[in-house]
Amino acid sequence: MPNQLHHVVMLSHSATRFIGFLTDVVGMDVQHSFRVPGQILETTLGWPPSEGADVTILGSGMAGLVEVLDVPEQLRTAAPEGLAALSFLADDYGTMQDRARQFTDDVTVLDTGVPGVDLFICTMGGVPMEFMGSYEAEAMEASAADG
Repeated sequence: MPNQLHHVVMLSHSATRFIGFLTDVVGMDVQHSFRVPGQILETTLGWPPSEGADVTILGSGMAGLVEVLDVPEQLRTAAPEGLAALSFLADDYGTMQDRARQFTDDVTVLDTGVPGVDLFICTMGGVPMEFMGSYEAEAMEASAADG
């Protein structure tokens, strides 16, 4: 898998409408929908403690996707709408981690709790950067169905 932008993460206070725009106007298809635990959002985006949020991934293929994160109403002052993160696929996950550490001290490896997903994050230019060392959609879907 080549190094490439995998998806952008967008925060929305009206996710249903935003997803409708992406499907009806842009012509994107919904690929996956699942719930992200609050602890992951605290670690990756600096959110206050919460019950988590619903995520919908739109697009096709393995890159150029949009992830719409439905911000719970009680967190909207802490999480304004807009770009939340860029997510990259890494063909050499370990080397990318080492290189990221040369630029920033805030590299954090996460246990996503989702089989098939290796992940680390860091911040560059004020934007959280997510790096996925593996991405197995089938494993994510099976995990979501079990949860």
